[in-house]
Amino acid sequence: MSKITLFKVIIQRNLKDSLLMELADQENVHIKEREQEKIEKKTKEYKDIIKNLRINLRDLFKKLNISVSELNQISVEDKEKKEFKVKDLYELTHHMTDETNFYMNRINELERYINKATLELESVLDIESTYRFLDKFNFSRKELRYFDQLDMKTYITYSKNLPNLRELFQFEEFPNVYQYSSISDDRIVFFIIYPKRQEEELRERINIIHGEEIPILKKYLTYDGINFERIDKEIDSINKTLGKYQKELERLRNENLKKFAAINEVVENLEEYNWAENQFSSLSSDRVVLKFYVPSEDKMQTRKKLKKEFKSKIRIEDIDIEKQEKVPKRKLEGKNIKRGERANEQSEGEEEEKEEDLRKEAPSRVTHNRIVRPFETLTKMYGIPTYSEIDPTPFLFFTFPFLFGIMFGDIGHGIVLIISGFIGAITFRERYKVRNISWIVFYCGWWAILFGFLYGEFFGGHQILGYHIQPVAIPLPFIGFVTLFSPLNNVMALFYLTIFVGVLHINLGWIIRFINYCVQRKFYQAFTEPILKILFLDFLVFLVLNWGIDINAWLSYPYPILLPIVPGLLLIILKPFGKLLGISYLKGESYGELISEGSMETFETVLSLPSNVLSYLRLLALALAHISLMVAVEAMIQIITIGGILEQIIIIIALIFGNALVILLEGVIVFLNALRLNFYEFFFKFYEGRGIEYDPFILEDHYSKIIFRPEMERDVISEEIEKEIESKKAKQFIEEARQHLRKKYL
Repeated sequence: MSKITLFKVIIQRNLKDSLLMELADQENVHIKEREQEKIEKKTKEYKDIIKNLRINLRDLFKKLNISVSELNQISVEDKEKKEFKVKDLYELTHHMTDETNFYMNRINELERYINKATLELESVLDIESTYRFLDKFNFSRKELRYFDQLDMKTYITYSKNLPNLRELFQFEEFPNVYQYSSISDDRIVFFIIYPKRQEEELRERINIIHGEEIPILKKYLTYDGINFERIDKEIDSINKTLGKYQKELERLRNENLKKFAAINEVVENLEEYNWAENQFSSLSSDRVVLKFYVPSEDKMQTRKKLKKEFKSKIRIEDIDIEKQEKVPKRKLEGKNIKRGERANEQSEGEEEEKEEDLRKEAPSRVTHNRIVRPFETLTKMYGIPTYSEIDPTPFLFFTFPFLFGIMFGDIGHGIVLIISGFIGAITFRERYKVRNISWIVFYCGWWAILFGFLYGEFFGGHQILGYHIQPVAIPLPFIGFVTLFSPLNNVMALFYLTIFVGVLHINLGWIIRFINYCVQRKFYQAFTEPILKILFLDFLVFLVLNWGIDINAWLSYPYPILLPIVPGLLLIILKPFGKLLGISYLKGESYGELISEGSMETFETVLSLPSNVLSYLRLLALALAHISLMVAVEAMIQIITIGGILEQIIIIIALIFGNALVILLEGVIVFLNALRLNFYEFFFKFYEGRGIEYDPFILEDHYSKIIFRPEMERDVISEEIEKEIESKKAKQFIEEARQHLRKKYL
């Protein structure tokens, strides 16, 4: 885990946006979060503005059929990046809002034109369909002269209304003549000739069938028939107009994709930027303070960049945060003040800060190589390591696949895990968590192969392509060499292995706790707590292995019962003894509290250790279950006695589905149990996981570039001096002019 340095910078208020941009460019700065109650109330209001802006931008992209993934695929050179020159964050937000509203208004306007043209086109197409129907009856303008007492109208309605139409326009009830024809799958057109005096009655009947009137217009009629040429010209004209609007919409989309990508990037950055801006504290009316962390190896580079950019306008203080000891915050205030900086600046109402452990607030910057990195996902499921504790991820890289392999020992299944894990990691390379889980499965496959050789298992059999797997003996302390071949017939050997693994795993957890105490310079506690627990557990296991569960043997010479009892008693008495010796971190508690605490801890250890060790018997149970399931698959295959090629096909299919089922079902169960053993039996011994993840302040700049141009502060003294100088120059000029005129004319 990298060592980090806490920076405190004091800068002019109008330069804080420029400071944030400089820190974002470094991509390694973790800004220290202020206490929530100190953040200004306008933050929520501003968040609402950003939220509304994001919603409006999403609506804009939806109207233009633009996806974020499409924007992310655009490649832009540095010179093509869209520049936004603003005074501050609020001007930037308003500028983004104006840009979004401009394009939204333009698109809404084009959509109105398109909708209007579309309605006009639909209307003319309905007229064309209706007139095509009338043309079947040789309808022309001259027929209109014969309608004196009668009238003729045309309508379009849905086909489902045809039965109602027939019923409503029966001649006995309503004198009329009508004809109809289908113009599509769900619509019909019809004309009706009726007495003019019954106009109102016709309207009522038409309303029942929801008929849409198609007017008979003289401009489309000639004395020879219907003027389809004019109708076609109108359709072409509307189509051209509609195409023009659609092309303009498409042009607006395609020509501004890079700009939209830049706007989207800035809007995505606004929320992060707004959060960072609210971490400033006011020092005076024109000065603000910001605290942030950087890796200690980069602190000089950070200091040089800030000094180069802001020169005398910034004051910088820094302190390295050690893992071994407490660092008082007030040391941060005691740095030498640089030239040109104010020495007596203090926050309003700021009191002298009490000594506090900076390690509690320091973020943990965890870095691993690409092999170990996937296991960070599992560690983070439990919690982030604190700054002063050891990161368990490298240990998890060994322990998790190792425990998985014990429970999933099969060479064939291990090969399947390796292949599937590799394919998953390549396929989901963009999805961080899925990719990491895929690599973990990949590593688990190798350990499954190793234990598959020890168990002699290959897809449930004991042969690999005709080669018989040979038993391999492995040594175990106090037990000797054991053979794990064919675990169903060799259960005790696997039992001894699981107990040994459990003891080793628990011991490793306490060893890491011992190292954690040493790193924190708690050497006395390191030797009086984890070391004594290790001795207690190991001596207890040694006692059982050598003398069995025999109380008489334990209490007989050479009295082996003393082996676990002595470390247990020392757990009780060494804490108050440490207070007697003057150990600093034990001084705050009384002797009674220390004795009570030691007794409770010893009692808890005595009760929990047997259950902790026996918990590892799940390794034995799941290993046997895995092999038993394969035995069951083999037994079901032997039942098949059809004969011929069909039997071979069915056996192959059964083997594939049987092994797939075992791999999926048992794989998930084994994965979860390996996770449980590491979390509750291993991590619980040393790992708190209450740290703060190192989260660098980064603003994406693939498509955009933000330039802040702050207003210069008024220098009243300089202005007065300049006015005085100008006044003197004016007086001198007037005096010279007067003397020149006097000499020449007087």
